[in-house]
Amino acid sequence: MQFGVIGSPIDHSQSPSLFSSFWAEHSLRQTLTYEKAEVTPESLRHFLSQTQWDGFNATLPIKTALIPHMHALTPSAQAIGAVNTVVRTADGWIGHNTDADGFWEMLCDRSDLDALRGLPVCVLGNGGAARAVAYALATRGFTGLIACRQARGGFPWQEVPFEQAHASAFGLVVQCTSLGMTPNETTSPPFPSWDDHPPLWALDLVYVPKETRFLQKMAALGVSGQSGGNMLRFQAKKAWEYWAEVLNIPHI
Repeated sequence: MQFGVIGSPIDHSQSPSLFSSFWAEHSLRQTLTYEKAEVTPESLRHFLSQTQWDGFNATLPIKTALIPHMHALTPSAQAIGAVNTVVRTADGWIGHNTDADGFWEMLCDRSDLDALRGLPVCVLGNGGAARAVAYALATRGFTGLIACRQARGGFPWQEVPFEQAHASAFGLVVQCTSLGMTPNETTSPPFPSWDDHPPLWALDLVYVPKETRFLQKMAALGVSGQSGGNMLRFQAKKAWEYWAEVLNIPHI
């Protein structure tokens, strides 16, 4: 069976190596393939009509562009408003979203989770990844705000300009933009005013490079941080579980 990942740029994607490791001991490993393809929103329709893949993952800037092309969306994709995992069925493509589950897996084992839940969250950016993060947290009792350049609506929390993202203390700040991703390592989103009250923990969903400019700035404030590498692994596992269930493939 054939799987893959699409997006633009796509060269940096670690998904092929992740799935190779997942399938290393799989009983069907000789028949499972995973590739990557450069696909833009403009070329998406052509890709979907020509590909022989049974399922695929999607990254920027494809996540929202996929929605009109789907035969159906799972509840998570509908709630988040973005698709990052797609499976082929007899009726057509079905869009799913593993971002929220993958993100939550990074948090759920933390010993200070209750302390983090008791303080507001600051989400930087308001794209598809930010929607998944806000959805994952809001449905588990967290409150917060979305810092962005221009409000888009549809979030469980208020959207405010970066310069107005003030709080007496944030528990968690999550960097959800593509700023800082290779090859633009020197970029980072505008910082809210938290010098006097830095957050307890910082997450950057960018995973290449592992230490982004954002995480470097947070470290300078004495805030420990983590890149999106673990989230990527959790997302990949969730995607494989979803494909295996829909396509009736053994998980292992």
